[in-house]
Amino acid sequence: MRFHRRRSDRPDSARGRLSSSLEVLEGRTLLSRGGVNPFGEYTPRDLSVYTLHTNTPTGYNVKHQLLHNAGVNSPLLGNEGKIVSGKDRAGNEWTIVVHGPGEVIVTDVSPNDNSLDDAIDTIQLVGTDINKTYVTGNVVGSFRVPTDSTTLFNRLIDTDGVRSIVLNGFTLTQTVTPVTGAANFATTGIYLAGGVRYLSFHDIVGRFDLATTTPPDAINVIIGDPSTPLTVQPSIHIDSIFNTVFNSSLSTVPAVAPQTVPSVNLIVNGSIKDLSFISTTNDPVIAGQQYLFGTIATTGRTAVQAIGVNTINVAGAATNFTASRNSQPFVTGFSGLNHLRKATFNGPTDAVGLDVNGKVGALTFNRGLGSPTGVFTGVATNSTSTTVGSGVPTGAEVPATLYGTPLDQYGYAAAGLVAGQVTATSLGSLTVNPANVVTQSPTNPDFTQINLPGTLVTIPRPGNALTNAAIISSGKIGKVHIVGNQVNSEIKSGFHYPSYSVGLEGTRAPSRTGPVKQTGSLVNGVTSATWRPYLNVYGTPVDTAGPGRIRGNLNGTIVTTNGVTALGNVGAGFYARFKKGYLPPPSAPTRVNGVLKK
Repeated sequence: MRFHRRRSDRPDSARGRLSSSLEVLEGRTLLSRGGVNPFGEYTPRDLSVYTLHTNTPTGYNVKHQLLHNAGVNSPLLGNEGKIVSGKDRAGNEWTIVVHGPGEVIVTDVSPNDNSLDDAIDTIQLVGTDINKTYVTGNVVGSFRVPTDSTTLFNRLIDTDGVRSIVLNGFTLTQTVTPVTGAANFATTGIYLAGGVRYLSFHDIVGRFDLATTTPPDAINVIIGDPSTPLTVQPSIHIDSIFNTVFNSSLSTVPAVAPQTVPSVNLIVNGSIKDLSFISTTNDPVIAGQQYLFGTIATTGRTAVQAIGVNTINVAGAATNFTASRNSQPFVTGFSGLNHLRKATFNGPTDAVGLDVNGKVGALTFNRGLGSPTGVFTGVATNSTSTTVGSGVPTGAEVPATLYGTPLDQYGYAAAGLVAGQVTATSLGSLTVNPANVVTQSPTNPDFTQINLPGTLVTIPRPGNALTNAAIISSGKIGKVHIVGNQVNSEIKSGFHYPSYSVGLEGTRAPSRTGPVKQTGSLVNGVTSATWRPYLNVYGTPVDTAGPGRIRGNLNGTIVTTNGVTALGNVGAGFYARFKKGYLPPPSAPTRVNGVLKK
């Protein structure tokens, strides 16, 4: 019988019997270094690292050099190189790796202690290439204390261009404590003069105290040099933007006044390929202090500035958010983006402005445009109501089921402000779903308990889709699908908003809108095509009907309570010289070319 075990490579003389002495050990070269100290440097080569957005390996070399020779510098002992790592006081450990050309230099807020053990002050990239350099960062949560597994940084700088920057768990915020009266936050931000193809990091957290500086110093994300055309279109992905403006010197509830000066800027000196983030709101605070941080008073404005944007995608809430070419939107005909192909807002929106001096492909607001919270506020049982802080009775009293809403949660529409505005030269499609849901019970008592005795039947219905909003196009508006009520809002084609904003007549071009499908009522809401209301009142016999067309159907009613729309008009319904479908009210005598016609 044969044994098929492989013969040992040891010589026969080295094999001992049971009673022999210790056998000769096999030759091993794992720790031998050819005459060098066996505990010398360890050099792995071509270790694959996978970039997150392409999921392809990128090779790099790592040298953990020990100081076994005089004059040899170790990357582990410095803050510059292909790999730089540190650990903050809470124990969160971070690592930044540069793949391809270039190196990274990192300094923290305590640069003179020879240790990266605090929040990061500056991340600087040098010698990079916009086509070959990938930068990745990662944070590992502390094993000592519970943390959110993130690290803070104040600035990211590069002048040569980077293909990809992915910093997982890195939060951009002011890491330097401000000195009273000094502009310490002026340099907080990301400055990529050479451009970047892909930029991704965790959050932007901006807390701006007006007691320190007025107006607040903004956090800026600037890509590209204004003096040099940007050759790439960056993709920017951020988790959340927390933008809070407050005044620590106040001892009372802040006044209901919106923040109109941008405190977080995303500036691209070119066009943006796609911009996506989870939300942009004010910073969450504990419940006991929420009344001091009202939505309108403390939510800073997040402004996107670019020549054009291909896509915008917001997964959650968007509050006080604007996109335009200038820092102040809707100022002139040149302040808008030259195009916006697609914008999708999946969460609640309030005070959202999209200024486009060009074509808009598709707009989707899955949780409405404008917050309906507090729009009608019942303050007494005598059927009188007031808007926030006005003291003048207006509108209808809020249903009793909505009583008890805290004032700090009121939306911009409740303060009489425009809660959403979009301008364009043409709009391909518009989809708006309700921002809230209301419940209704049968009015006949026989049907209120048809399911079980003692159980009230409630039917959910769509609430408001548009609240104090304006969707404006100087040309046509394509497919419109709205589920919910249109309250104090206008959808208007053939209307040039820049002319209107400087006091000129805005209705001046032929247009068409449709097909329109609206499931919900028009409560002081108007959809019009090239139509001039007389003295800002729709439906008068002396309105001027231009060459406009609307086709579609309304599954709801029209209601006028003398509420004023976002464009300062009064009325409700569909208005155009030519209408097709069920689009109330019925056509009335109007003025065409100065002549009163049916």
